Amino acid sequence: MAVYTLLQLLEVVAASLVLLVGVLKGWPPVALLGGGFLIAKAILNILWPEGGTVYRRSLIGYGVAAVFVIGGTILFHFAG
Repeated sequence: MAVYTLLQLLEVVAASLVLLVGVLKGWPPVALLGGGFLIAKAILNILWPEGGTVYRRSLIGYGVAAVFVIGGTILFHFAG
């Protein structure tokens, strides 16, 4: 297994644990953060066939995830 693949798998496990802790403890912002990490990883890999560097794809993925997490946290704050 390539080192990059192993690193991605470890990142998914870590993000999943953050999501799980947020859900189990009833901490919606933490759950949103874990979900955001998973969204970023998914976008990074979805954009792979389009080309571009891993840095560019990461910037796009984590940018979208940041909007998701911040937007979700704001919605949670005003909904509760």
